[in-house]
Amino acid sequence: EEIEIICGVYKIEVLGRSGQYTEASWWPKPNIWETCGLHTGYWNTDCESWYQSRIKRIEDQTASLRSSTEWK
Repeated sequence: EEIEIICGVYKIEVLGRSGQYTEASWWPKPNIWETCGLHTGYWNTDCESWYQSRIKRIEDQTASLRSSTEWK
């Protein structure tokens, strides 16, 4: 799915549970973004500030993948 590519989603096998996977991503998927406090229906200065901070941590290699629970 295209949105999974855009959000940088990885499917990670659950240890000890062959064939079961969990997802983690660099960016929140739309269903998560739409429930966060930054979502106002348009891109605002708070969204841009959050984005710039996140991209800097990714570039600095200090960011980590997050599960949908961790994005909330």
